[in-house]
Amino acid sequence: MNKRLTKISKYLSFILRHEPESIGLKLDPQRWANVDELVEKANSNGKTITLTQVQQVVALNEQKIFVLSDDGLRIRAT
Repeated sequence: MNKRLTKISKYLSFILRHEPESIGLKLDPQRWANVDELVEKANSNGKTITLTQVQQVVALNEQKIFVLSDDGLRIRAT
């Protein structure tokens, strides 16, 4: 994973595990977040993240710390 994706991975970990409310993100009771909403809220809070980058982080992370739902619409930290 390149440096940019590593930074995004760390940011996603912080948001999904600890502080979703810091960007106004709501997780459902099983801790899933809508991927499009995550990208939108991250961008509106000063981060430049794309859907493709989120998908790459999930796919390339060797530790599998994130998972996408089967339909690819939701994400959560494992």
